[in-house]
Amino acid sequence: MDKKKAYQILELADNHDGYVSVEEAKAHGIAQTYLSEEEKQGLFRRVAKGLYLKRGYPLDPYFLLHYKYKKAVFSLRSALALHGLIDSNEISVNLPNNYMTKGIEGAKSRHVGNKEFNVGLALAVTPNGTLVPCYDIERSLLDTIRYLDQFSKSELSIIWKGAYAKGIDEEKLIEYAKAFHVEGEVRLIKKMLSIG
Repeated sequence: MDKKKAYQILELADNHDGYVSVEEAKAHGIAQTYLSEEEKQGLFRRVAKGLYLKRGYPLDPYFLLHYKYKKAVFSLRSALALHGLIDSNEISVNLPNNYMTKGIEGAKSRHVGNKEFNVGLALAVTPNGTLVPCYDIERSLLDTIRYLDQFSKSELSIIWKGAYAKGIDEEKLIEYAKAFHVEGEVRLIKKMLSIG
């Protein structure tokens, strides 16, 4: 194997949290055969079609799901965990209605309309340091109201108080609450928890 190409692949992986996609490699003048050769030598493992992970790096389930399903946006418990408001291994995502998939293995996925899908889009850093699409804190708070049956009273208290401690955009929260018709519920929760 060409040592220069091998070095480039390793460097590319180190600059991208251990991941190298075939597409990325090609953009740097590295043919897929080099990645396959590195896999045979045990330096990389193929984790998805067209995606390799360098040995020694942890698999990031958030990044892997995002790589496979580009339009998926982490929501509910996943979004709250990415914002550091709860501990959760549950993977939940929203997908646009027109996205062609019946579901995502290992994740709770929901197809939603454009209005719901686009409110509060942001980026979050995974525990492994990669950026993925996620709903912002304000939208995530509203989703705790909209899906109230999925949260205990003590979880709601921890989530909302934690979000306010981190600092939220109150105007944005109210704007989103109006869009989802939950203004009264927001006021009630804030009053119950004595926040805001």
